[in-house]
Amino acid sequence: MTPFMLRVAELVGTPEEDLPDVEELAPMPETRISRRIATGTGADRQVAIRSLAEQLVSEANAILAQADDRLELVDETLPHELAFRVTHRNRAARVSTTFEDGTAYGRLVGDGFDSELPQELEGPDALPDLLVRLLVESGVNHHHVP
Repeated sequence: MTPFMLRVAELVGTPEEDLPDVEELAPMPETRISRRIATGTGADRQVAIRSLAEQLVSEANAILAQADDRLELVDETLPHELAFRVTHRNRAARVSTTFEDGTAYGRLVGDGFDSELPQELEGPDALPDLLVRLLVESGVNHHHVP
């Protein structure tokens, strides 16, 4: 199993009453204030994050039991934006990059990610924390993981 799969297995396999503090178990993903960057850089960044999201969603779903709600990855097709959402039960996180006037602008929107200024993920390494946080906040089922 990968380190991410082990992390999800620990979350799912630990009875809810024995779980550590949410911030210890599922820290907020590292973000930064959104800023305009070169179009190519923004596109590369979004594609890297989206590709990793697909891998991590698959890994998490491999750990969840057949009866569990699955993480879902949904791509959004928009004229000047690359975007995807990851959902679990009633919660979602949306990662997007908008392209305008030769620049790209990243954005993270979702339950529990409120901020006065627009935020974006610090990079692909922040994605595992985002997905584990989504599982914790949506109330993932706890059961024995083989």
